Amino acid sequence: MAEENIIPDFEIPVLDLEEYEVPEEEQDQIQNEHGGAIDYAFIGSGQAGGRIAEQFYKLGYKKTLCLNTAANDLSTVNIPENQKFVLDVGQGGAGKNMDRGESAAIKYQQEIYDLMRKIFGQKTEHIFICFGAGGGSGAGSSFALIEVAKKYLSYIGIENVDKKVGVIMTLPTEGESASPKVAKNSIYVAERISEYAEKGFVSPTIIIDNNKIKNMYKSVPVAKFWPTVNSTVAGLFNIFNILANQNSQYTSLDPTDYTTILTSGGHMIMGVTTVKEISNETDISKAVKSNLEKTLLADGFNLSTAKVAGCIVVGGKEMFASVAGLMEYIEYGFDTLAQLTGKATIHRGIYEDNREVLRVYTIICGLDAPVKRYTEIKSKHIESDSKSSDLYK
Repeated sequence: MAEENIIPDFEIPVLDLEEYEVPEEEQDQIQNEHGGAIDYAFIGSGQAGGRIAEQFYKLGYKKTLCLNTAANDLSTVNIPENQKFVLDVGQGGAGKNMDRGESAAIKYQQEIYDLMRKIFGQKTEHIFICFGAGGGSGAGSSFALIEVAKKYLSYIGIENVDKKVGVIMTLPTEGESASPKVAKNSIYVAERISEYAEKGFVSPTIIIDNNKIKNMYKSVPVAKFWPTVNSTVAGLFNIFNILANQNSQYTSLDPTDYTTILTSGGHMIMGVTTVKEISNETDISKAVKSNLEKTLLADGFNLSTAKVAGCIVVGGKEMFASVAGLMEYIEYGFDTLAQLTGKATIHRGIYEDNREVLRVYTIICGLDAPVKRYTEIKSKHIESDSKSSDLYK
């Protein structure tokens, strides 16, 4: 009789591998909807920064995070609640005290980093820190936020992170600068940010001059003033991102060209002008000069310090098919920009759409600081305040 097979009386050991579940790869929880060439994310800090970031959110840049030391200010920003965070320092906010804003950003840097992981995801390519130079929350937190953003981009595998974190900063109006505290805050932060920009620690740096804007938009009602201004700035920025992702049967300013502009360091300005009449080669060249004067961004830049620029001409199909000599006029406009910028590298784009009007868009990067504008703020609001104080000593 054959012996029966006997099953040994023991348990097979459990391997650690059996208990280990391979984690799913982190997926971007929030998707941008702008359709542009670069997947941006925006951090708005303080009241001014929050307003700017909100406008980008409305344009489809859903990877937006808004921070403030004052919960009341943050409540007015129209983005999802889970994309807002109160940097709670008590006392209802920073109150123009930059030390308090800086301490808050440092205190909550881990929470900010965790929110970036949840909101920005793995595919973000470039982060902008938005803030007002005169305030406590935004200006005070700005440098800490720059470093957290770099840390995050390094974490998701982005190289050369100094070139992938940019700044959008506002300068105060004359009325706001009448406060010595605001004036001193704005100059201190602006000059430090400009130093960062020129050393290539951030790229690019965009300065919005609120005083210049106030003079340009005098007829806009109070309720619509800041939404109009911020949507214009965000909209102009968005157009370059969108066009860089479009093909052209003529000449494209492609994503590589666009990235070259954005990562060249220094300060960046943008402009747009409509060409109402096209009769000779100077019409477009005049538009190029005009849109540098009409820009909402700061004055006082020396264009000859530019490293790289982009010029995009957009016109209607019928116009491109019928206006004699138009290509020659466009080329003359490109050459004009090269001359204005001291022979900077000019990336060109010619696009066609259904609007029978010619628009010229310019973007210039690698500029030195707007020293003239900074000097003006100092002489009017800081040096004069010091002299007044001396009278009472």
